[in-house]
Amino acid sequence: MSRSSDPCGSRTRGAAAGAGLRTGPGAGGMSRRGLLGLAGSAAAALSGCTALPSSGEVQESNVVVTDTNALIETAPGPVVDASPEEIVRGFLRAVNAGFSDGFDTARQFLTGEAAQQWKPLEAVQVYSSSTEPQISVAADGSIMVSFGTLGRLSTDGVFAPALQDAIYETSFSLVALTAGQWRIAGLEAGILLPFNRMSKNFAVHALHFLTKDHARFIPELRWYPREPVGLARSLVAGLIAGPSAWLAQGTDTLLPSGAALSGEGVVLEEDRALVLLNSQANPGDGDSRALVAAQIQQTLSQISGITRVEIRAGSVELGPAANLPSLSPDIGGVVGMVEGGVVQGTGTTRSTLATAQALGTTEASSPALGADGSVYVLSASSLLRLPQGSTAASVILSVGDPAAGAGGLKAPIADRHGWVWLLAEGQLAAVNASGQRVDPRASWFEGDAVEAFDLSVESERLAVRLASGAVVLAVVLRDSNGQPTGIGAGHDLPRAGGPGASGISWCTATSVGALVQPEEVDGLPEVRMVQVGGPVTTMIGVRSAHSVIADRSEEMILLNDDKGQTWQRRGATWRVLTDEVTDLSFPLP
Repeated sequence: MSRSSDPCGSRTRGAAAGAGLRTGPGAGGMSRRGLLGLAGSAAAALSGCTALPSSGEVQESNVVVTDTNALIETAPGPVVDASPEEIVRGFLRAVNAGFSDGFDTARQFLTGEAAQQWKPLEAVQVYSSSTEPQISVAADGSIMVSFGTLGRLSTDGVFAPALQDAIYETSFSLVALTAGQWRIAGLEAGILLPFNRMSKNFAVHALHFLTKDHARFIPELRWYPREPVGLARSLVAGLIAGPSAWLAQGTDTLLPSGAALSGEGVVLEEDRALVLLNSQANPGDGDSRALVAAQIQQTLSQISGITRVEIRAGSVELGPAANLPSLSPDIGGVVGMVEGGVVQGTGTTRSTLATAQALGTTEASSPALGADGSVYVLSASSLLRLPQGSTAASVILSVGDPAAGAGGLKAPIADRHGWVWLLAEGQLAAVNASGQRVDPRASWFEGDAVEAFDLSVESERLAVRLASGAVVLAVVLRDSNGQPTGIGAGHDLPRAGGPGASGISWCTATSVGALVQPEEVDGLPEVRMVQVGGPVTTMIGVRSAHSVIADRSEEMILLNDDKGQTWQRRGATWRVLTDEVTDLSFPLP
């Protein structure tokens, strides 16, 4: 252990604090296309390390807790004559309990200057609740802490997942004060927390931004400390600050530049939330005020107990909120094929949307239902459209040689703007009712084929699976008429990609699902639902399942197997929904 003299009579241990991220046994990083998933594994054991205990005797603390209604968690302060390793270990234990005492106990492990400068909530490095950080002594005498990271929560509430098997390392430098007691003098801003502690002390809610045409909400998940008034303020402040960069091109808030919270920001009184904004936050006309009110009301109504929201911009009441469609709309039932015709529903009361005679073929497949009631199907290498009320379908897109079977076309998805999206020979294409075709492109999938994709419930976000194995999200760029003009910046969704994963489907407005095949010969596939900016939920699927579809809003998930059966999960059990209706798909509202 290296020690050196200090001019003030203290001893130092270690260099300045630092942190880094490794993505495997080597020192190199991993490219975007090497993304394989949100880490769920333990940190690799480090030679000569000691594990941070996750249990121990509960001790008294002299820290005063100001919130008398809160569940009080305590941790002991520094022990006299503790070693540097014990000081770091005690500090991390105190951080876990820090939300009950404002991190006052944790600051006792720091020097006076470090305690003043430390910002615990500037960032949260998150590790699996089933693992323990490993503590070791570096060559320069500093104390190293290492763990398998799940990701990082930033001060603006955005959770960024880590690559699979990523290892996070950080160092602490310590000094021995004049009394001979070690204290931490150098550490990075923020804290280290297991995921169960993060989810206990932070609430995850969606900020509700507007689509560019102001007709729908686009949600984005954020994590903020749970204290009710502070949470409400954080949510409104998040709306004012705007969406993450990848969403910005496809969203709007209508809040003018210079908008900010005023005074207390948000006042909670029984079931009412009074939101106080500065005068610059007034968007002007009545329609814009109603849309701003809708975003704030939809966002704050997620907090338990809030049923009324009133908003003031300076002295102006914004008034009632605009009535925008729900993020869980009634879509009228699943669509599929029976005996060459298109039906809606799977039971005995299903309705016929298009007969084989009207489609002009008995070989139609992959039906989609447009918002205007038009039916779309694939036939050989062509996309057919049957308008509602019409008796004959027409071809609106053909690709390749009709004799070549499907000609590279895959199942279409009709968006709310009247455009039908599909894969044409491995690339995204969109076509409207008159047959006008556009080929939206983005730099992030140049040179990489698209294997599968899905549109979100409001039609403005794409989830794309690339041949390289990566899953990427992006907004659809559109002109004022809703025509696609391009695809925005990519946002990686690591855990939805990787070896064995197939398909892609929006399960809710903020989560994406994939089917992951088992590694074992007799194993069962796994259905993986990945929240965008949140945790991962997994469930065991059914044997021989090869594809997954979902309703994009309420986690209604269906699996198709090799026997032509479609399975639906009810409670904890998968049951056969139908073996008669094939090529099922959920329409977009």
